[in-house]
Amino acid sequence: MNPGKVVALFIFSLILCACKSTNSPKAVTETFLVSVARLDMHTAKNYSTRQTWSFLKVLEKETKDLTDEQKEIYIDNFKVKIINETKVNDTMYTVEFSTSPELFPFTQLNLVAEKNLEGNVRWKIDFNSFEYMQSDSTIQEIMLPGEEPDEQLMVDSSASQ
Repeated sequence: MNPGKVVALFIFSLILCACKSTNSPKAVTETFLVSVARLDMHTAKNYSTRQTWSFLKVLEKETKDLTDEQKEIYIDNFKVKIINETKVNDTMYTVEFSTSPELFPFTQLNLVAEKNLEGNVRWKIDFNSFEYMQSDSTIQEIMLPGEEPDEQLMVDSSASQ
């Protein structure tokens, strides 16, 4: 084998090994969270189950009144950290995460394996909007810069007295 082919094969192998899987539970969770933070619901839908889409519709409605400036300030400071991945079984993972600033009032997402038309397994965020509605905060409260939801509540309740 000529030396040029060996070098080309070596470089190709390095590139192949350096590529990060975009379908791992960790990568899917990161992409989903960043997409939601950017309010890119189309991309978020691609990384989630149909059950999750109703949750995304709720988020879309709750954030429609945010200004472009509020959205930009939020996404400019947004960071995701994956804390833990737990394999529940062959078709389910649980991923624990943190975001700064806070995106959701919870820090764990379930992922399920779904087969696409070609038969390849794709990891998808599987979230029930009922779980979200039981939380104390809304996405709009979280994305408003400089105000804590509890502070808003205190101001509102003191104004009514």
